[in-house]
Amino acid sequence: MRVLFSSTSGHGHVIPMLPLAGAFRAAGHEVLWATAAQATGLVDAAGIDTVAAGATGTEEVALRVAVRDRGERLAGPARASFVFPRMFGEALTPPMVADLLPLARAWRPDLLVHEHAELAAPLVGAVLGVPSVTHAFGTAIPVGILDETRDRLAGLWRSHGLDVPPYAGCFRDGYLDICPASVQTVRSHIPAVQALRPVADTGVAPPPQEPLVYVTLGTVQQRPDLLREVVAGVAALPVRVLVAVGPHLDPGSMGEQPAHVRVEAWVDQAEVLSRCTAVVSHAGSGHARAGRGRAPAGRAFRPGRGVVESPRPRRPEGVSPINAVTDAAQTQRDERDPHGAHPHHR
Repeated sequence: MRVLFSSTSGHGHVIPMLPLAGAFRAAGHEVLWATAAQATGLVDAAGIDTVAAGATGTEEVALRVAVRDRGERLAGPARASFVFPRMFGEALTPPMVADLLPLARAWRPDLLVHEHAELAAPLVGAVLGVPSVTHAFGTAIPVGILDETRDRLAGLWRSHGLDVPPYAGCFRDGYLDICPASVQTVRSHIPAVQALRPVADTGVAPPPQEPLVYVTLGTVQQRPDLLREVVAGVAALPVRVLVAVGPHLDPGSMGEQPAHVRVEAWVDQAEVLSRCTAVVSHAGSGHARAGRGRAPAGRAFRPGRGVVESPRPRRPEGVSPINAVTDAAQTQRDERDPHGAHPHHR
């Protein structure tokens, strides 16, 4: 089987899908990943074949900044509602469709897997009659945001002779949810959910011998001034401190630090969360994905084993994530057309 993955360029959008892409590849399937040129190295490093697609370089930066600058003038709750439809929908989807559609026509995938903010794949799948599965990168996107995104993409869909479906085409053949239920915000609008936990089961980590506080503002916030202020506050405590500045900042931007403070560009977050006492962060989706942090009493939440649950039906523990994905997509296609008359590769 040929599986075409697609994503926007952010680390927090690429990394969540890497385990599934690797699982398909390890099982002998052909895997290709389409993303912006600046993210291909991240995918290549995981051993997945990549192709550059969509807005890239200065073009992508300009599209993102134009939306983000306007969004930053809004209050926090209104910011996501403003940014998502305009950035991931209106700005980034058309150039991605322009590249992804001819790529899919030439490569002829059997399945499309796209992260929730990459919205070209649903249109490409609809045009070619290929199932498209939506992969979470954090909590589910609320209905209101998806409705506005749908409205902003209606013209693009019409240009291909199609009406844009609900939720901007997402969830048509299933939703792979990697967000722990304990921090999920809303999911009732999604018709078919397959819970997926793409981390190895390492058991419950013992409490650290010395308190360790992990400090990060993720991979998007480029605010060394703010991060230095946060680190200074934590460093005043009698604890060891580990700081991750992200791939786009120089660890040296934190300045000279005391011996009990270690600054890195990048860390294995799942490993760090298994042994730290507390996390100081911007509450990004990556921290929830990586292991849910720690309970107040200092007990680690137990990481999962592949696919551990499914709303309908419940799957046996340890089931192959590949089978879960393909079965979910086939179920949705069968429900739409029980006679099996599915268009394919038009």
